[in-house]
Amino acid sequence: MEHLKEASLLYREPALYAQMTDADAIDRAAAIIALAAVHGPSGAKSVLDLGCGTGAVLEQLACTYSDQAGVDLLPGMIDIAKKHRPELDLRVGDMRTVRLGRSFDVVICVGNALAYLIEPEDVQAAFATFAEHCVPGGLLIIQTPTVYPPLDRNRNAKAEVSGRHAGVVIRYTRDPRDETFTMTRHWNFEDGERTTDVVRRRVLSIEEQAVFANSVGFTHVWRSTRDGVTVFHREGVGGPGTGAASG
Repeated sequence: MEHLKEASLLYREPALYAQMTDADAIDRAAAIIALAAVHGPSGAKSVLDLGCGTGAVLEQLACTYSDQAGVDLLPGMIDIAKKHRPELDLRVGDMRTVRLGRSFDVVICVGNALAYLIEPEDVQAAFATFAEHCVPGGLLIIQTPTVYPPLDRNRNAKAEVSGRHAGVVIRYTRDPRDETFTMTRHWNFEDGERTTDVVRRRVLSIEEQAVFANSVGFTHVWRSTRDGVTVFHREGVGGPGTGAASG
């Protein structure tokens, strides 16, 4: 996980990450707010985003939650976030070990942050962090790969990086030794520059998530088979809105 900056072009260049991910922040935040309204505690006012990146989703969540905090492993991400979103509480931290000394009504970990934890003990540590920061009766919302992407075939995409256009060839391969896959991207810029990044991620099935979550006091209440979102309720006062379901 510590090698992410070296592995991914987007993490080496946080401004590029922001450029390529901020556009869908409104929709992602709206989905989180809708899930929390149905399944979360009544009158929820606080949210913690673990793996917040450049803070775009958290900024949108701030329209609903008066109290917010965001944590990301990469200092460059937090630097960009603080520059453009100084009103947010943003800090550098590792989701396996960070302790903020307080808890929140809603805890989220969306995107690829959890997928970079390869070893089971690291995933367990992350779930312990989720539990440590979630109030009894609160909600945990996770989005992470639950199935493998299409493997061993090239996919072509286009990107614009700081005004420069690039063609991107993406290929996913599976490591037969464990539940991981590797994404290799070849970036071909119009000015002739070529670069490649190679990123390894873990598939964490909904059933596996439930095992980790149950061990620290969460109950699974909802899932989306379409986009890999799962919702867990923190045991304690209160309860989930509508019970287990899938979409």
